[in-house]
Amino acid sequence: METPDKSTMKEINSLKPFRKKKSKERSRNKPLTGAMLRLILASGVVAAFFITRQGVLDPKPSTRKALGDSELRAALLSMVLTDPVAPIPGSREERLASFGKKLFFDTRLSSNGKVACATCHQSDKFFTDSLPTARGTGTTNRNTPTILNSGMAHWFFWDGRADSLAAQAVGPLETQSEHGLTRSSLAALIELHYRDEYAQLFGNLKKIHPTQAGVETGPTNASPKKLAAYTLASIGPYQRLTGVLKLASDKGLQPSSLIAEFLFRGQQVDSDVRATEVAANVGTALATWERLQIANQSAFDGYLKRVAENPKSSLQSLTNESDFSGMALAGLRIFTGRGNCSLCHRGALLSDQQFHNIGLGDTPRQRDLPIQSWVEDVAGRAKGQFDVGQSEFNCQSRVWQNAGDLNATRQSESCREQEFLDLESFESVGAFKTPPLRNVAMTAPYFHDGRAATIDEVLQHYDQLKAEPVIGHREESLRPLDLSAEEKAALKAFLESLTSPARDLSRQ
Repeated sequence: METPDKSTMKEINSLKPFRKKKSKERSRNKPLTGAMLRLILASGVVAAFFITRQGVLDPKPSTRKALGDSELRAALLSMVLTDPVAPIPGSREERLASFGKKLFFDTRLSSNGKVACATCHQSDKFFTDSLPTARGTGTTNRNTPTILNSGMAHWFFWDGRADSLAAQAVGPLETQSEHGLTRSSLAALIELHYRDEYAQLFGNLKKIHPTQAGVETGPTNASPKKLAAYTLASIGPYQRLTGVLKLASDKGLQPSSLIAEFLFRGQQVDSDVRATEVAANVGTALATWERLQIANQSAFDGYLKRVAENPKSSLQSLTNESDFSGMALAGLRIFTGRGNCSLCHRGALLSDQQFHNIGLGDTPRQRDLPIQSWVEDVAGRAKGQFDVGQSEFNCQSRVWQNAGDLNATRQSESCREQEFLDLESFESVGAFKTPPLRNVAMTAPYFHDGRAATIDEVLQHYDQLKAEPVIGHREESLRPLDLSAEEKAALKAFLESLTSPARDLSRQ
């Protein structure tokens, strides 16, 4: 086992531990009374009962029971995915969607003229790219999620740094490893190639000259010390911890202050106000088309329909009247029962739209990253929640008033949720968004960084939970499942039953 050197220990020891003040009673050596002893003993018994009940002290917590048919039927009815309303022919929404589709497939909207949104979101691959991490003008650190059914989501990107589909659409355009544009160069390209169509939807576009000049927004006012300290303390790999300590020493900072600088620093943005408005309008058009890309005709969807139409028929008998097999139903029972998958994968998208640390370990790709990039890469929601607050395209921005994006207003679910975010919550460290499971069999590889090549690898992770979290702590609800080969096959059959063809409602 590798031992810390003297300089490292000096850094660690420089962080004085918390010391509790001696109470007056203890300092006077006051003896405990019988009543006090009984109270302490009773409190300990009660605490032990509740801790054990939650499974903290129980090495083998009781297996979650399968849902009864009535309970499962109720859960199934909450998973029905309805069609969004198709745009009225000739309406502004239809014209916006048409414009957005052109932008989505246009490689001219990139710094090298070779990258479009469709480069990573390929329609013949269910709007993914089959790569571990996306490749645009460079290589990113994140797996490409599908845009199918994205109109129902309310957090975007794996760390939730965008609170609307339109805000998400802007992000890759001005990210150097994706489209590689500046905001003003994007506006200039729109003026060059789409001047008339843009003017019909958003008004005349004044000529904007591309510039590389930018301005930093400055650090956010919120920079929780406790969260930064916990992030530092929960770093798993020893070499990463020592790397943070050395870098902090070189910069003359406390280690937790260095972490705070990485997580809560300002963002580099374009200073042209007009270009920001154009970017928001482009995002609105892209989101309008993307919102109409749906997938809700899977074998599972057919089964849901039969369940809704036949409230008195048994769930088992209804498998004979659809393409949803008996094995898929067995997998569904594991999914909602023993596997407890539905705790996070629930609702119509089979996602709670929230963020969880599922205990993934380090990877060779991560080990090659510089310290700052590594912290930003593994922090997950701990960084994303501050990025969305600083974004010029968040739901509070006035820019959406001109864009007319109704799903990016202050009434959106994600916008309302931001009012109640606990920015000091340790649960955000190393947490990433729960991905929707529809078409999951067709959208490999998996996890936020594409480290799992197959569904079998994903199931193996949850079955054994052998990896130690690279940062933060694993979700408390997770326990090794120890499934049999037959149970894994049934669970996989259920996941495969979620495959549906993609539909473009803008064509109707």
